[in-house]
Parts: sequence; C-alpha cells; structure tokens
Amino acid sequence: MTKENKRILILKALEELLPGRRFHEITLEEVAKAAQVGKGTIYLYFKDKDALFAELVCYQLERLSQELAALADCAIHDLPGRVFELVSNFIRRHRAGFGTVSGAVNHTANLSAEQLEKLRQCSSDAVDTLAKVFQKAAPDWSSSRTALNARALLWLVDGFMRSEFAREKSCVEIEEVLSFYKRGAEI
Repeated sequence: MTKENKRILILKALEELLPGRRFHEITLEEVAKAAQVGKGTIYLYFKDKDALFAELVCYQLERLSQELAALADCAIHDLPGRVFELVSNFIRRHRAGFGTVSGAVNHTANLSAEQLEKLRQCSSDAVDTLAKVFQKAAPDWSSSRTALNARALLWLVDGFMRSEFAREKSCVEIEEVLSFYKRGAEI
C-alpha cells in the first residue's frame, strides 16, 4: 500500500468514527483500530491529533472542490441551487463531527501556523473552483464578478446553515435565499 493510500485510509477511518460523536471524543487508538494500522503508524503521517484534524478538514474540502468542479456543465440558472445543496450537505456532515462552529474554532486554535495556512489554502481552492464553474456557466462575466458571486453564494449558504443550526429550523426558506441571491447576481 502506498504512503498516500495509507494516509487516506486513516482519514477515512476517522471520518467513519465521527457520525454521532465529536472529534475530541475520538482517540488515536480508535482511529488506528478502525484503519487497521498501529497507533505508531498514525504518527508517521500526522504529527499529532491536531494535525489529523487539519488534514481531515483539508481532505473534506478537497472532496467538496471535486464535487463543485463536477458542476462545470450546469446552466447558470440552476447552478446556485446545486451549489447550495452540495455546500449545505458538506456543512451538515462537517458539523456532525466537529460540533458547533465554536467547536471547530477551538480545534483550529491548537493548530500550527503551517496547518492554519494549509486550511486557508484548501478553503481558498474550493472558492476558486466554484469561481471557475461560474466562469464556465457565465462566460460573459468578468473574473472579479465570478469570484464575488462565488464568495457571496458561499456566505449565504453558511449564514443560512448557521441560522438553521441556531434555531433547529430556519425562519427563511432555501428558495427565498436562492431568489435573493439570483436577483443580486443578476441571474
């Protein structure tokens, strides 16, 4: 098994342990057992549990970027709804393992500057991927307009999901948010 395959095996094992539990509740021993590797093997790939956290988030963001890139042939009118669905599902999955936004922030507080930069880059790559998808769907848009519309849509999804988590039910319907976005983006 290649080094990269083993790294992914460990990340997938952690991902499988997360549903119904919080990241901080899971031990490296459990991850090693689920990945069918020795605990020491985890340390060959990840400096510590915080590094494992950072790598898992990046791994998940890379997969989100791939899902967003797969929307490249989507019509501009349909794109916001498809993006909303993908990103809101990503946030739900992410929240299931890391708890509240403040819980994820607490995890990031322990990360090194290098790990934080890697997280920022993975997040930025996802935004750039979405901007490229917008550019393909609306080739007459400028690059600054596609980047702005990509960020605005992601901010709206994030805000909607935060309000949904805070109230257990959103006071605004998804269709209203999408309609608001489309008017602003002139779609």
